[in-house]
Amino acid sequence: MFRAYLKVADQCDVCGEELNHHRADDFPPYIAITIVGHIIVFLMLHMDMSYRVEPITYIWTMVPLAIVLPLAILPSIKGAIVGLQWANRMYGFGSGQKD
Repeated sequence: MFRAYLKVADQCDVCGEELNHHRADDFPPYIAITIVGHIIVFLMLHMDMSYRVEPITYIWTMVPLAIVLPLAILPSIKGAIVGLQWANRMYGFGSGQKD
């Protein structure tokens, strides 16, 4: 589905379905930030209630996690959003007839 990290290919290599109709825009990063934010807040609250944590510990653990996690899950989320648009025939998916 992707020709680069987050660049959607113009069409599927297997079936030829045109994928250039998608309108994912800012929704995948919004979902990724929401998911990662919930995970990090949960971990910070758990660490604070279970252990005596110095503030520098949060910097050394949570900042790298806040950078790596969204980058890791963003392609999957974008693929899911494009697939959801395709399944619901949104933004021009399914409008063309193949002859």
